[in-house]
Amino acid sequence: MRIYLLILITLVLGACTKPVETVYYKNKDLTRFTTKPIKMEKKSKEIELTARKECAGKIICTDKEIKLIIKHEGRFTFLKGKDLHLETEHGQINLNERDYSFTFDSMRKAKDGKSGLLKEQFLIWVSESDFIKAAHAGQATMNIGDYDFELSSEERVPWQIMMDKERLLEIMDEEQQREYGLFPHENKEHKELGLRKKRMTSEAAEATWRMIEESSNPEDFRYFLEQFPESPYAVPARMKLKQLERENQ
Repeated sequence: MRIYLLILITLVLGACTKPVETVYYKNKDLTRFTTKPIKMEKKSKEIELTARKECAGKIICTDKEIKLIIKHEGRFTFLKGKDLHLETEHGQINLNERDYSFTFDSMRKAKDGKSGLLKEQFLIWVSESDFIKAAHAGQATMNIGDYDFELSSEERVPWQIMMDKERLLEIMDEEQQREYGLFPHENKEHKELGLRKKRMTSEAAEATWRMIEESSNPEDFRYFLEQFPESPYAVPARMKLKQLERENQ
């Protein structure tokens, strides 16, 4: 019975996996779109391939470089020092603009049961145009040194979805559809510009108020209210103006 339950849970969880995950990081004010990992094996070598796009704010952006993440686990290095290419009928895409990193855990066991597990990763930058070509190509092959890993059209569907706003919105939950579809947020640069303008206006209002707060000329306060109607000093400015107008009657 337990076995059947485990199988059922596995199937349900697998069915719930989205082809592209959308996560907003509030502390960084960016959205990260990550495709479902593609797992491939060739000559006993297994790799995992994921694509990622990051956008400033809560928007679905374009004209951004795509990050390809290639991972491998084993007792020995496989990725290190190898040339990388993505071959399609449109030509070859160079994947050698990359960073290599690895970690080694002596306590964990590799697939052969022996102690010591090496985890290595390539982080690769690809232009959006090249990535779209690879996503929609009839055939695609990942060349890692002398190893050729075939990428089926079905496996590359998440790549297509990530680059298509309408299809991406379709797989989002209702709240994300509202935020990224109907009410997209301003990007980070626009937000920062708006904050700077507000800060400058606030500082100007405070400096002006200090200059006129002891004034007995109603025109000074009328000018202040025209220039800074939303300022916290607008309330005392109105009171002062009314007082001076009564005194001058």
